[in-house]
Amino acid sequence: MPQEKTSVVLTLLNEGAGLRTLLDALLEQTSPPDEIVIVDGGSTDGTAEVLQEYAAKDARFRILVEPGVNIAKGRNIAIAAATSPLIAVTDGGCLPEPTWLANLVKPLCNDSNYMAVAGNIVAAPRNRFEYYAGLLGMASDSGDSRTRWFLGRSSAFRKTAWERAGGYPEWLYTAEDTLFAKRFNQLGMPVAIAEDSKLHWRPRRNLYRLAKMFFLYGKGNGRIQLWSASESLYWLRFHFIWIICTFAGLFSPWFFLIAGADVAYLLNIAAKPALATVSKKTRAWDRYWYVPMIVFVRSFATHAGFLLGNYEYRTEPYFRQQLEAYEGRR
Repeated sequence: MPQEKTSVVLTLLNEGAGLRTLLDALLEQTSPPDEIVIVDGGSTDGTAEVLQEYAAKDARFRILVEPGVNIAKGRNIAIAAATSPLIAVTDGGCLPEPTWLANLVKPLCNDSNYMAVAGNIVAAPRNRFEYYAGLLGMASDSGDSRTRWFLGRSSAFRKTAWERAGGYPEWLYTAEDTLFAKRFNQLGMPVAIAEDSKLHWRPRRNLYRLAKMFFLYGKGNGRIQLWSASESLYWLRFHFIWIICTFAGLFSPWFFLIAGADVAYLLNIAAKPALATVSKKTRAWDRYWYVPMIVFVRSFATHAGFLLGNYEYRTEPYFRQQLEAYEGRR
């Protein structure tokens, strides 16, 4: 099939620091986009001025200002305004390689059966913590393997498929990518994987930011019922045991033994497999410190967030109604 016209869409909010690098990377693609539609969520740090500067120099830029929109709504606005049949999505803070777009849309151009493509997101760490966070994965490993690949910051799809899916779910702050991908699977729309379409994204730079990210991911997954609450309770009970017993050990040393046994069990079932995977890429000694720490925090934050999101789903009719409507169950 001949190359089809492609619009790159992205939403931004206060991305002034690295914005020029991203915009230049989009302009320097080996297969340049036919248009770049950007929704600014109301930036106050100079982002708007940079966008207007680029729009004045290149007619392919279309800038839409929509103060207060979330990512899902911003993407829907940009996609609705796009004029190309193929849509490529990325985000602020990303850096696509020169062949990112060409390789990303190639499956759609070569095979009309494919409705979407997932690109390859590569970690761009700046310290040891970010290095190991990137090796362990920057998004939750829970859920269906196909939905894990279909992440919004490096994906492409046909605009007709976006319309059929009902767009991104605007009622979600996080997990909008996951539910959007799940909808494609539900409708039987095939998704290709473009390993050679590489986009660099910096992992969270410290433990607090990592925990917050996975907590929000988990919360969103709870709102869409991605897995059962019993699964999250299964993992959280082990974390609560060692935390509570560690404090109780201040009054009776026997509790330290229980905490130690519980931590050893968690290391064996959670950290050990992760260490085996990381050890294939690095033999550095500090992996024995960073990997268990990241795995423990990621597990606790994800499942704690899921239970909160699950609670909201069960107690607030709004989330149940929105999910059922989006999935065509009402």
